[in-house]
Amino acid sequence: MKNVFKTKKYTFSNVYGSNITFYIVIALSSIITILLFTFGFFSLVGVIQTDQLGLNGFDLMVFGVLSGIGPAGFYTYLNTKKKKDIEYILPDFLREISSSTASGMTVFDAIDASSKGDHGKLTKEIVRMSSQLSWGIPVQQALNNFAKRIGTDSVKRMVITINKALEIGGNTSAVFEAAAKEIDQTKRVEMQRLAEMSMYSIVIFVSFFVFLAVILIINKTIFQAMFDLQDQMAGQSIGNMQIAYIDQELLKYTFFSFVMVQSIGGGLLGGFMMDGRLSSGVRFGFILVLVSFFTFKFIF
Repeated sequence: MKNVFKTKKYTFSNVYGSNITFYIVIALSSIITILLFTFGFFSLVGVIQTDQLGLNGFDLMVFGVLSGIGPAGFYTYLNTKKKKDIEYILPDFLREISSSTASGMTVFDAIDASSKGDHGKLTKEIVRMSSQLSWGIPVQQALNNFAKRIGTDSVKRMVITINKALEIGGNTSAVFEAAAKEIDQTKRVEMQRLAEMSMYSIVIFVSFFVFLAVILIINKTIFQAMFDLQDQMAGQSIGNMQIAYIDQELLKYTFFSFVMVQSIGGGLLGGFMMDGRLSSGVRFGFILVLVSFFTFKFIF
């Protein structure tokens, strides 16, 4: 009798996916972020002293923001760049398989022969496919495993097309040649989109630096004159007006808060428009926040 109450075995992999390294990066960065925000809060309320380190509570919170968005953003960017590099070489590999099968070789022999050549970052994946085929794994399954490892839409579409063609039968060489043309077409569309959207991203980044420069100019001119006047006449009265005291540190952190919002928002939007991926936006946001921090730390 079939057990209808049979439970499914859950593991970290089938719940969260196979990219365990990404979750380790997220966990470590989250722990560091929480610690930095905690120490920053305690420093602001005066429970602990961090002045001897040259940092205050606000600085620690900024580092907390950086640790929260930086590791995940850069890890995803590097992982995505690796996949893009593989996609860039993939059409040449497919044409090599097409030429080999056209000369009478089987797909297994063609992949095995290609694994002995140099295909850049794709070489490791070709060797892995060749090993799987030598273990008796069908060609369709080896290609499916390759698509899962790369994980991009274009590679998944390519593998589905090739597998369907292999199932039906026919001119295998023409199938791989068509798959290579499809990948090339996808690359051309992506490059065209990148060229068009990069101009908008540049406008966003230039706007950020213009905003940062305006803040610095206002501080060095208008507010500096106010501070000089304050040092001479603070607390005195002019007619019915009394010269009030302006906290320079509070003004500095107020301006920095404005720039922080601009840097995170501009980085996310500019990077997303440039590459079409949020991870790229997080990476640019990290860079702009870092630029803002050092600007206010040493120039403002």
